[in-house]
Amino acid sequence: MNTHKNARLTYLRRLEMVQDITQRRHTAEQAGATHGVSAVTARKWLARYLAGGAPALLDKSSRPARSPRTISPE
Repeated sequence: MNTHKNARLTYLRRLEMVQDITQRRHTAEQAGATHGVSAVTARKWLARYLAGGAPALLDKSSRPARSPRTISPE
């Protein structure tokens, strides 16, 4: 897996952090502090996990889906 160079956590570390919250009953603040991210980030990853399961924690492209100002190929 090619993790983004600025990502604080890899997929497995994000999964571990979410499991700390869901299974080990840590708060978002505790889990975030343990894994070196803010409580806001911990809650963001938790929400993604609850919405889509473990696959939702995979890295996503930061490339925009469309670019309205691109120059046409012609």
